[in-house]
Formats: sequence, C-alpha cells, structure tokens
Amino acid sequence: MKRLKVRDVMAKEVATVDPSTLVLDAAKRMVQKGIDAFIVSPLEKDEPFGIITKTDVVDLFADEVDIGKVAVGEVANKPLFIVSPGMPVLYAAKMFRNGGVSHLAVFNGQEILGIISYSDILNCLPSLMEQIYSEFD
Repeated sequence: MKRLKVRDVMAKEVATVDPSTLVLDAAKRMVQKGIDAFIVSPLEKDEPFGIITKTDVVDLFADEVDIGKVAVGEVANKPLFIVSPGMPVLYAAKMFRNGGVSHLAVFNGQEILGIISYSDILNCLPSLMEQIYSEFD
C-alpha cells in the first residue's frame, strides 16, 4: 500500500491575506470563502510568512481585542511552520502535536503549494489506519 504523503491530502488552494488587512475583514473573508486560515504575506522581503486561523480570531475576540482595529500582521503567528509535499502524513501529524499548531504550509523550496490542517489528517484517518495495520500483516 502506498504511504499517504502530505501532497495527497493538502488543500491546494492557498488563501493569502495582506498583513495590513483588519482581523475583522479577514474573518469575514474566511466565512465567505469557507476556509479556516490565511497565510499572511510578509511586509518586508526578509520577514517570515505568518498565519492567522479562525481559532486565533475567536481567541482575540474572547480576549476583548477590537478585531475591527487590529491588523492581521500584528497578531499573525510567525514563523509559518512548513512541511514538504513528499513528507508522510504521519510526520505532519506529529508536527501538529509537537509544534502546537493546527495548520502547516506545504512548501517545495520555492513556493507555498498548499496547506494541511488537523481536519485534513482526520479526513484521511481511515487510510492511515489501513497503512498501519497492513504493516503488521
């Protein structure tokens, strides 16, 4: 059985947002697009990419931050955690656990190709379990 790789389960559409975008506007776009994270572009060439998720927005709101006045770049999680498209999904799952993150950017060394989330791991869990059990046969 072929081992599942990150490229097999990642979302290929990469949604990005400018760091000057207000968190409220980014949240509205998340709802409109049906996504749960944006990659945040760097302001300067030497700065890292970041990410903002629905969970981050909820946490800010719960902390009574005025998300209509705060820019995404001020609160984005940086640096962005990345994985390669050929990485086994099991290793990506370990990165989620060890890194305390819920999204990983899929990077081929030149560009971001996609994004993988906890949900993507859960959706492929039956296939992963088949892989694990087949190794014991």
